[in-house]
Amino acid sequence: MIEVIVSRAQHGIHEICISGHANAGAYGADIVCSAVSGISFGILNSVQPLTGLTPQVSVAQEGGGFLKWTLASQEAADILEKQQLLAESMVIALLSVEAQYGKYVKVNDHKWQGGV
Repeated sequence: MIEVIVSRAQHGIHEICISGHANAGAYGADIVCSAVSGISFGILNSVQPLTGLTPQVSVAQEGGGFLKWTLASQEAADILEKQQLLAESMVIALLSVEAQYGKYVKVNDHKWQGGV
């Protein structure tokens, strides 16, 4: 199962951590894994062109199954707002995958799941 953990601070999302494997299909043909990868890397590839920030990302060096994006917090307010919008978009898109394929993906985020 893929687990997405969204950590929030007072200013918004602090970190998004995605770990695990969906195992919804054969390697190279797993549509759930492809969806999660496409969403996460698509958003991350948008950060620099849209904000000027180079995203701080950690990934598994072997075997995949791990990505962590730690958002910047020491930039101009307009840049941080754009970064937060991209991060919230990632979470909402991943929640859409969970809604369709909840057996393979679990998103943990109190904001979009009934919290504050």
